Amino acid sequence: MIHQIKVTNVSCDGCVNTIKTELNKIDGVENVSFDKSKLTVKVNSTTNRETLTKTLLELGYPEQN
Repeated sequence: MIHQIKVTNVSCDGCVNTIKTELNKIDGVENVSFDKSKLTVKVNSTTNRETLTKTLLELGYPEQN
């Protein structure tokens, strides 16, 4: 399953690296890529979108609606 999530507050490569590192720590996350404030996260069936967006919010990168 692939989730595409737009996020705010991403201003540098360090932000992108933090997001990738922390999302990759979540069980079930298989791949994280980032392009122009949009994350593409490939997960297995046990990982839901809410887990991803909660982690992003805790890191200071809330989902943009």
